[in-house]
Amino acid sequence: MAYSEGGQEKGIEIEIINEFVEWMKLKKKPNLTLKFVPYTDFDEFYKAVKKGPKNNIGLGSVTISADRAKEVDFTVPYLKDVAFCITNGNSADVKTKTSDNITRALGSMSALTIENTSLNKYLHELKKQYLPDLRILNESNEEKILNEISKNVLYFAYVDAIAFWYYLKTNPGKFIKMQRVLSQSKEELGFIMPKGSKNKALFDEFFNGPSGFKTSSKYRAILEKNLGSYMTQNVSLQ
Repeated sequence: MAYSEGGQEKGIEIEIINEFVEWMKLKKKPNLTLKFVPYTDFDEFYKAVKKGPKNNIGLGSVTISADRAKEVDFTVPYLKDVAFCITNGNSADVKTKTSDNITRALGSMSALTIENTSLNKYLHELKKQYLPDLRILNESNEEKILNEISKNVLYFAYVDAIAFWYYLKTNPGKFIKMQRVLSQSKEELGFIMPKGSKNKALFDEFFNGPSGFKTSSKYRAILEKNLGSYMTQNVSLQ
């Protein structure tokens, strides 16, 4: 979604925000310069945007929610938020979404999560409905979660579909798998800004306005270049 390689920022969110800056120069005429500040901890990233200056824009795969919208401004969605339930490759399969099957496959495990995320919410829904005794442990990011699952058959988690796809791509020797029947696709991702930022309305016009970026071939091309056609079909807003 957003990463640095050879001193250059790359990824879906980086490319979309660069397109926004070019649109601003063409349509609104300001000469904007982007400065990228990296974070590895979600809570620190979120607080930095929330409490930062009005020109901050947070690129952090943030799920749009009513609770967060009380604290920060969201742009219109730029991507569907699909989450996969992930286990170690040696774990039993959850074949049907029933109490008996879920308890049999996951009942002896602990779950890993990131606080204040939709991934955490999905786990608590699973706990409430199927696994009342589930132990939930916090981690700082999805890479750490997936590393722990790859080493321990007694851990599982919800992670973003793209994070799972990228992890497999960059760690081909890791043995983890998706529990497909527990996948979630209820929500969407948006960029975040401090309350009252003028950039919200500008980005919304760029992305969702008449002939907006969402409908362009460039939007689809960015997704397919970074994710391939299969994952693009899962997460694209087109």
